[in-house]
Amino acid sequence: MVQFVNVRKLKNQISEVIRRARRGDVVVTSRGRPQAVLHAISEEGLDDYLLANSPKFVKSLEDSYREYRRKGGVSLKRLLAQAERELARVCR
Repeated sequence: MVQFVNVRKLKNQISEVIRRARRGDVVVTSRGRPQAVLHAISEEGLDDYLLANSPKFVKSLEDSYREYRRKGGVSLKRLLAQAERELARVCR
């Protein structure tokens, strides 16, 4: 279930709002208009989120797929090395 909270309540009750986000997404509003969404995430899920939202990593995946289509494959070793470099970069 999606919940809504205004910016003022978020500011005054951040701990409570974070607890609510663990039960479902919380839409943060300002003057009745949506501004952001708080979504609970686990430590394990953080790496996936950072990679999925990294334009450089997404481009690397797209490039790898194009190379695969053109040459018939790309080594797993190369793809994993690219992923590890990008993860290290976004986690700094």
